[in-house]
Amino acid sequence: MWPAGVVGICLLVAFEGRPGSVSSLYARGYAVIPEPQQVKLEREDFRIAADWRVERGPGVEAGSPAEQIVRAGLEARHAFKLAKGGGGPAIRLEVHSGSAPMGKAQDKDREALARQAYRLKLTKDGITLTANAPAGLFYGAETLVQLVKRSGDDWWLPEGEIDDWPDVEYREVFWDEQTHLDHLDVLKQAIRRAAYFKINAFTLRLNEHFEHASAPALVDPYALSPAEVQGLTDYGREYFVQVVPYLDGPAHVNSSCSATSSRSSANFQTKRSRCVPRTRRPTVCSRACFRT
Repeated sequence: MWPAGVVGICLLVAFEGRPGSVSSLYARGYAVIPEPQQVKLEREDFRIAADWRVERGPGVEAGSPAEQIVRAGLEARHAFKLAKGGGGPAIRLEVHSGSAPMGKAQDKDREALARQAYRLKLTKDGITLTANAPAGLFYGAETLVQLVKRSGDDWWLPEGEIDDWPDVEYREVFWDEQTHLDHLDVLKQAIRRAAYFKINAFTLRLNEHFEHASAPALVDPYALSPAEVQGLTDYGREYFVQVVPYLDGPAHVNSSCSATSSRSSANFQTKRSRCVPRTRRPTVCSRACFRT
């Protein structure tokens, strides 16, 4: 799922399905991560074919993030391409307040949770995805993409209805760039993967991998510029993911000093006295990958 050794994700605290034996989706051969909050399935599955299309309803603009996810996600993950028009069955997208109900949740900010809730109705005659706000529509689109099951040359979905909402509003993953710096295309791929599992915060540990104008001696030769970090932040917002640049301090000051002194000891000599002696390094708790 994620590159080995990079990050661990506790997905069940994000959109947390209720405890049980085997989920009704899994029992029918379908899988969605995280498990939706409420699932009501009918007995039959139905086939989707090449004449299926996307239909925009109230509150949905052309090229919305949800529409892009439905089209691009089905094609990339399942090699299924939706029709661009015609009179075939539709995947209808709608946004209007109060259309996606909510049940119990850990987070007390129900208004924030409601903006991320959605309802997905699945029938052989058409699919309707409704949400209270664009974020919820986006998460419903991700669920739909995950839900499609391929069998031979056919694509299947279960008849039924899904109501889903997050258990906590803020769902964070920590991306550690301590020992290396990934290329921007890798970071963008990681953001898309986080969004796929309904993660909405991407904390990026930078330290010397950022171009500090006031401390050039600390900067790695391949550090990200302010413009590149801003571009990454803007990219994350397209997927409803908040990129959070993160700098360690003061616990990791010695690490920066040691790395820098080996590269440019002459430039850093006057600043070395500011480093915290290793015998008196302060102790701080590491940041958890999720905040609940």
